[in-house]
Amino acid sequence: MNLARINLAETQDFNLGGLRVSPAHRQVSMNGECRELEPKVVQVLIALASVRPAVVPRDRLIEQCWDGRIVGDDALNRCIVAVRHLAKQFSPEPFEIETVPRVGYSLIERDEGKQRAALKWSKVAAGLLIVLALVAGLLAVAAPRIFQDDAAPASIALLPFRNLSSGDSYFAEGIGEEILGQLSREPQFRVAGRASSSEFGPDADAREVARRLKVDYVVEGSVRRQGDQVRVNADLLRASDGSRLWSDSYDGKIDDIFAIQKQIGGAIAGALRRKLIQAPALSGPLVTNGEAYNLYLTARGLIRTRNRDVFVTSSNLLRDAIKIDPNYAPAWASLAESIYLEDHPDGSNGFIAALPRAKAYARHALRLAPNLAEGHRVLALLLPYGSPEALSHLRRAVELDPNSAEALLGLGSGLAAAGQFDAEMAAYRRARELDPLWFRTTGQLAIRLAETGQRTQAEAIGNRGFANNQPNLHIILGRIAWIFGDFSEAARHWSITARSNSPRWSPRARMGVADVRMIVGIDPTPPGYKPAFVTVHQRSDVIASSPPAPAVWRDHNRNAEAADVYRDDNHVAAKLMLKAGRARELAAMYDSPVGLLSLRSNAPLRVDQLHEVAVVALALRQAGRAADAIRLLNHANAAIRAAYRQRTIPFALDVDVATIRAVQGKGDEALSMLERAVGRGWTSSDTTDLADLADEPALAPLRGQPRFERIRARLAAHLAQERAETIALRI
Repeated sequence: MNLARINLAETQDFNLGGLRVSPAHRQVSMNGECRELEPKVVQVLIALASVRPAVVPRDRLIEQCWDGRIVGDDALNRCIVAVRHLAKQFSPEPFEIETVPRVGYSLIERDEGKQRAALKWSKVAAGLLIVLALVAGLLAVAAPRIFQDDAAPASIALLPFRNLSSGDSYFAEGIGEEILGQLSREPQFRVAGRASSSEFGPDADAREVARRLKVDYVVEGSVRRQGDQVRVNADLLRASDGSRLWSDSYDGKIDDIFAIQKQIGGAIAGALRRKLIQAPALSGPLVTNGEAYNLYLTARGLIRTRNRDVFVTSSNLLRDAIKIDPNYAPAWASLAESIYLEDHPDGSNGFIAALPRAKAYARHALRLAPNLAEGHRVLALLLPYGSPEALSHLRRAVELDPNSAEALLGLGSGLAAAGQFDAEMAAYRRARELDPLWFRTTGQLAIRLAETGQRTQAEAIGNRGFANNQPNLHIILGRIAWIFGDFSEAARHWSITARSNSPRWSPRARMGVADVRMIVGIDPTPPGYKPAFVTVHQRSDVIASSPPAPAVWRDHNRNAEAADVYRDDNHVAAKLMLKAGRARELAAMYDSPVGLLSLRSNAPLRVDQLHEVAVVALALRQAGRAADAIRLLNHANAAIRAAYRQRTIPFALDVDVATIRAVQGKGDEALSMLERAVGRGWTSSDTTDLADLADEPALAPLRGQPRFERIRARLAAHLAQERAETIALRI
């Protein structure tokens, strides 16, 4: 029987026990919660759901989902486990999967499940004692084998391994992290994220770790290295009572470390009656010799610190590792990331010059190991923000390593650029579930909630996530306040962190307080001032307060890397150039390979580019290219319609639409969008906003209209109040 392969792009959305399944987007949603799934998992779900509650033989699943290719049982088992786990993530569970021994699987929808359960009970009640006796005997003989497929994922955390040798702890910590990474890729485990696990010391109480990370088991260990000899001790603890379930020691040469890590992973799985499905082979571009691996782990330890002073050192260590083993793919990917993070002596120009080199290293890593999740994640980081290629690599990174919170955060950012705001929020929530104590997971979710007008929810996330870390708490509460233009409240929170002497956050917090004092007008604003604290990812120089010289404008757009780095600067510069009558200079850039403000003629339009559409359309119109301006605005209309189909909308999008409508001559609609944005918390304090709303070129048609002037007056009164409240703080 030749069954047609399940094509996700061509399969219509459908409902399943209250769950909405969207195959083309690889998403499911229920009660406002959304999850993104691997392609094979979605295909298996569709194959089972399309004939529910009929039994689908295993061979048919392989025919429909793997094109009949020969695949091991592990591949199908992994997908079945993932589908079962998916159902348990929602309440009430929308469906269940029944295993029919030696035949296949049956998907039973929620209501059908209740009926089926009642029917089963009536049929087996008379013979219950006999069945129980048989089951008891079976369990005694072969329980691990029988229940392997049905077992729920084991929840586990791995504490940083103790360093029992002289020198830094990066090698020992790295060994633990590699074992954690191995387990996190297995569908049989739910592994607490690396950053959250590292919040605890190696001697942390297992019960406290379990309580805060919501896991059932904790792994701890130690590493002792002497010359080329290494000993790794590992222990598995049951979190409920701290009892030791398994303990062992492994001795060998440093070149044996990969085999040791694999043995430990397998032993942990065996102790929990699980089977490793994705355990790496001990050869190829993911394995190297001990000397190169030591350099790699030390460099990774430095990269984890996110301290700009150490990235040159980490880059040099990785270059040394590559000299020893030029085929070790993870070292190439990490070198690309380290170069990206370096604090280049010549600022933005140094960073722009380094980007092509870093991209080349990431691409080389993927040539060596096409399925290296970190390679895809790092390459996406280096590509222009929001680009389709970047999003493609982010999706692949999450597909390969679905339990990587860092990859999920990157994917969320890419989805935001594509206007898939609901899926973006789902990625952030999933990242936080995996790594609940990491600043970035809690912080990114809280910030995005604030940017969609949900201040109460954002602050609640921050308060819960950082209850035990006051510097982090006040950093994020200050950031939320800033988003809503509550500058005095932001300064109050940041001043608390500034006084805490936090090595990481106090300097940034002091910068934030200085930004507040300047933006509300207490301190004089230096020429070209732009708030520095809130633009964490901004690498460009300060924004000019007057139009740039032609040579500077050309330099900031000399290639794709420069245009991406200077994107915000170029946006403000383009507004000032419009006011100075330099529209033709701008329009000429629109036809170049680089484009104007990330927009190019005859190129698709992303939702994140709506921010620049009004300025580009004005430049084209003033340069005598009305037809091109209309074409661009029509593309914007289509992108806007798609974006507003989402449930979650950032208020910045309302402002972008207002500027586009004003340029289109739709003044009433533009004013309504501005009023909506202000009502949701917008206060015109973005880094690309001009000082006065009336100075915005796109909003020129609205000047003098009563509704527009009321918005201006409201914003001015708000700023005056913030100035007075900040002065009263005496900070």
